[in-house]
Parts: sequence; structure tokens; C-alpha cells
Amino acid sequence: MASKENQVGIEDAYRLVSEVLEGAVRETLASPGPEPARFAVRELTAVDDGLPEDATPPGWSLAFLVLADWYDAARTALADTDDRADRALAWIAENMGKRFAARARYTVTPLVDPANARETSLYVEALGDDFLPTMVWTVAGLVAAFPADDPAEIWPRIRADEARTGT
Repeated sequence: MASKENQVGIEDAYRLVSEVLEGAVRETLASPGPEPARFAVRELTAVDDGLPEDATPPGWSLAFLVLADWYDAARTALADTDDRADRALAWIAENMGKRFAARARYTVTPLVDPANARETSLYVEALGDDFLPTMVWTVAGLVAAFPADDPAEIWPRIRADEARTGT
């Protein structure tokens, strides 16, 4: 029985993290800038602050998992669009500035080539507190560059949720 309870707890946590990150994507689209994503990530990773250095940070890890799922859903949905990452980065450059697009460039590899996605982890330290926000900015760029029929839809999340739950 504990296993089923743990699964429910994990699903609840995943949903909560998804909601916070979706809100950051929406805010970034409405008022482009780095702060909505940075604030959301700080909120989600606050639970990690009291952990020992060698512990796996649950807030950061779950936020990364959610964003990686969204990237995978976007890559799959846009498989016939070779410039998907470039278009997302162009939106970031145009709406947030070139330096933010330059940071995000380090985390777009999973959108381009999932076989080389592990290389993104090389930039965790270099990007520091902006690692996860760059992924939020990129999702915002994808949503802006490839709008859904319903402009209020954050389609990478919806597609990732559908893939994860089979609905």
C-alpha cells in the first residue's frame, strides 16, 4: 500500500511543480524577462537549501525532470521542424536580450538531438542559478514561436502530461 501512496505523492509533487513552471512560462510570455523563471525556480528549490552538499536536491531534480519532459514533448511534436531550437532562441534574443539567449543555447541540445542530451549537464555549474530558468525561457520561446490553436495553451506541458499519463 505504501508504494501506491508514494506514487500518488510523486504525481501530486510533479503536478505542483508543473503548475509553478507553467505559471513562469505564462509570465515570461506576458512580460518577457528572466525574473518569472528565476523566481519560480527559487520557490521550487527552496526545499533543497537545508540538505547536505552530497544529497540529491529534490526540488531541483523534480523541476529538471518536468522541464526535460516538456522538452521531449516539444521535440517530438516538432520533429519535422529542424530549426525549433533556433526559433525558440530567436524569441528569447528578441524579447529578453541576446545574453539570455546565449545562456539558453547551452540547454537546448535535448530539443535538437536527444542522443547528446547528457552534454547539457556539463553546463549546470557554469549557468548556476540560471540553468533551470534557461529551460523555462526556452519553453516560452517554443510556445511563442509555435503557437497552439488556443493561444492560452502551454502545449509542451499538455503533450508531456498526455505522454506521461497515456490520456
